[in-house]
Amino acid sequence: MGIFSKIFSKNTESKSHIRKWVAQEMETVDTDHPDVYAIFVEIIHSAIQCGKYGEEEQANKFFQIAKEYLGDATIFEITCYTYQRLENWLTKNQPEFKPEIATPIGKWIVEKFSATFYLDEQRVGQLLKEQVDRYQIMTGEGKGHEALHLELEQRILMTKGDKFDQKKQPKDASAIVLDSQYIKSSLANYEEIQIPALLERIQDYCNTHTKKQVSQKQNQQQMQGQQDYLYAMALVGQKDWVRACKAFTKVLAVSPKDYEALVQRGLVHVALHQPVDAVRDFTTAIEVNPNQPGPYLYRGKCYHRNFHQKAKSVADYSVAISLAPKNATGYFGRGELYDDVALSEEKQAIEKNDHTQDHHASEDLLAAINDYSQVIALEPQHDAAYTKRGLVYARKARLNKNADFIVKAIDDFERAMSLNWENGYLYKQQDEMKELLEQVSQ
Repeated sequence: MGIFSKIFSKNTESKSHIRKWVAQEMETVDTDHPDVYAIFVEIIHSAIQCGKYGEEEQANKFFQIAKEYLGDATIFEITCYTYQRLENWLTKNQPEFKPEIATPIGKWIVEKFSATFYLDEQRVGQLLKEQVDRYQIMTGEGKGHEALHLELEQRILMTKGDKFDQKKQPKDASAIVLDSQYIKSSLANYEEIQIPALLERIQDYCNTHTKKQVSQKQNQQQMQGQQDYLYAMALVGQKDWVRACKAFTKVLAVSPKDYEALVQRGLVHVALHQPVDAVRDFTTAIEVNPNQPGPYLYRGKCYHRNFHQKAKSVADYSVAISLAPKNATGYFGRGELYDDVALSEEKQAIEKNDHTQDHHASEDLLAAINDYSQVIALEPQHDAAYTKRGLVYARKARLNKNADFIVKAIDDFERAMSLNWENGYLYKQQDEMKELLEQVSQ
């Protein structure tokens, strides 16, 4: 005989305090977006549905029997079984949610049955634990639902209402057979309908809160990443390159595809004379966002200044120009590249007396002039472009004594000095061109 057969004197639907409480709670909880408490209420609500027949089912042979198994003692037994199924499902499928869901629900089960009937919580908690442990042991032994239902059936039989003789076996043995059939049928329906629906609700809760947790974590990481990024930029402003590099690395450890952090760390690597690392960061930034010209410009400059790889540098500058044709930076960088390559080729041609090399130098000089001219077209106040183009014209003029190049060099020097007084060193260059022009004109 189960202990709750003694605890609850009446086990009928009309006298069930739990049923009245559930009816009230179901009106207040949000069943569409349940929290853990709402799941607890739904567990009890599911338990009270087990074995219940509506008035339209009076013809059912179990209708009268059901009335004797709709009380609180029966609800407790079914709740214990349902709680064990919940724990077992969480252990297998969502173990990280077990403390969040199972622990408070178990506590509320104890509190509810204790408070409703003025029972000692420790005793009710012990009863719940004994029941759950019993089912867990059976599950661990590999026993299926049929064995669990048989155990639950015996427990429910001992919760029969006041018509059940708590001390003696009923005189009508056939009544027990019919009760057993009713309980078996009820548990089969409960297993087929209520349990899957309840577990599905719990799965939905876990899915929703997993997304929320991920979103919250991402938001926290994003906020922290923004703070770390701002700190890194402050260090850049102080030209504290080493600490800035470490700060950007911290940002990228959390968000390895952070475009801005990749670009900025690449620039810090440049400042630290670490071109290999710089190129790596710029390349990753390009992979993250291939439609931004910045990384192409910076990587192109690394290929130019540090690795002297003309083809790769020209390719990067050209992509940057195609992405931002109105931005003079790409033209200026490529112009400097052609300028430097031409100067190197000129030196080699002179040393080797190689006119073919000189021809290539002339082509690169013209390409440099074209790019500097494009810079000036886009930014007429760009004094560095006038300076660079004037120096290219001057070199070209010295090579072939062409008056047209001499005049253009003089004009560019004049314009550069007028735009920026720091270009005053060009006076000497300008005077040399004027003297050369006089020689050519004679």
